[in-house]
Amino acid sequence: MRLQTGPGQGDGFTMRLLVFLGLLWGSAAAPPGPQWPEPVFGRLVSPGFPGEYANNQEWRWTLTAPPGYRLRLYFTHFHLELSYLCEYDYVKLSSGSQELATLCGQESTDTERAPGNDTFYSPASSLDVTFRSDYSNEKPFTGFEAFYAAEDIDECQVAPGQAAPCDHHCHNHLGGFYCSCRRGYVLHENKRTCSGGRRAPSGWTPSRPTPLAGTSRLL
Repeated sequence: MRLQTGPGQGDGFTMRLLVFLGLLWGSAAAPPGPQWPEPVFGRLVSPGFPGEYANNQEWRWTLTAPPGYRLRLYFTHFHLELSYLCEYDYVKLSSGSQELATLCGQESTDTERAPGNDTFYSPASSLDVTFRSDYSNEKPFTGFEAFYAAEDIDECQVAPGQAAPCDHHCHNHLGGFYCSCRRGYVLHENKRTCSGGRRAPSGWTPSRPTPLAGTSRLL
């Protein structure tokens, strides 16, 4: 069986084929775009929420962000048993060996802390959230609801009294930062320290240093 085409049909098919192959080659040859970290966000609730939580509960969530990011967490509902220094029922926030807060009750007192409208930040790229209830409650409590998200750390902003990450200029970017020097100074191999002070040689152009991984700190 022979496929016959009318006048001009073969040329049209050939042209369409060439266009298709050109588009296919162009998409295959295009360089890949930047690889951004996957978004990190979510919701945490106590067991049984929005109903009351049971006795003898212990739950732990480990939240992790990409390097150069920290975690932000806040509560939209908080109703736990109040006890001295939150020793019975509590929500504890920690990062590694550092304890950030122990929360209980509904409102803060002289010796206990409730979250209220506070927002909590991890000093590094991980945050542990622990919920605990003791063996008995005198009345029902409805626990908590919290939301979290990863956000970029601006390493160039430092608290008063803390050392700046760069000698001269600090440039923040998503996931990290890099340093540069004033004209006439040279950036050391540590990518942070500047030295020199002599006039730069004619035709010398400073090169952009390799970006540094974010040094996480609590702002």
